[in-house]
Amino acid sequence: MYIDRILFPILSLGIHNRLVIWTVGCTKHCKGCANPELWEISGRKDRPVKSILQLIQNLHSQQPIEGITITGGDPLEQPEEILQLLEGLQEITQDILLYTGYTMQELENLWSPSMLERLKKNIAVLIDGRYIEGLNEETAVLRGSWNQNIIYFKEQYRAEYEEYLSKGRTIQNVYMGNQLISVGIHNRKGV
Repeated sequence: MYIDRILFPILSLGIHNRLVIWTVGCTKHCKGCANPELWEISGRKDRPVKSILQLIQNLHSQQPIEGITITGGDPLEQPEEILQLLEGLQEITQDILLYTGYTMQELENLWSPSMLERLKKNIAVLIDGRYIEGLNEETAVLRGSWNQNIIYFKEQYRAEYEEYLSKGRTIQNVYMGNQLISVGIHNRKGV
C-alpha cells in the first residue's frame, strides 16, 4: 500500500485523539488541492498492509487510538489494500473517517456490491466528492468544499461528529522530523 505519513495524536480531522494516515495516489488532480505532492506513486515504496497494521497496533498499545482518519491522495484508488486495512483497523477502533474524491454514486458504478458493502461496514464516516476551490468556505467543517458530503455509516457517531462540526474548522501544526506539517481543512487562499 502506498502511504506518505502517519501522524498521532491529531485533533483537527475528527473527534477525539486520532491517528491520521495519508495515502499516495490520486488521478483527480483537483485545482487548489491541499496535497498535490501525494498525487503520484512513482518513486514511492509499496508497503504491505500487514506491516502498516502492525505499526498502528504498536502505537495503540502505547497510547490508545480513539479514532482514525484516512485521507490522501485518494485512499480509494487502492481499493483492495484500503479494504484490507479497514478490516484490520476494526480491532483498534470502529470510528474511522475516510476521505475520497469519488462520490458515492461513482463508487456504486465503479465498485462491486461486495466491495462497497465491505467499505460501508468498516468505516463510520465517509466524506465524498472532489474538492472545488471556489466552494471552500470556512463553514464547511471537515470538508474542503461545500459540494462534499458527510455520510454516516455508523449512526452511533453522528451526535459526536455534529457537535465537532459545530465548533468550526481547526488546524493543528505538528513536526515530522524537521518538517512542519499543518493538519486540518484550510481556508481557500485569499479568503
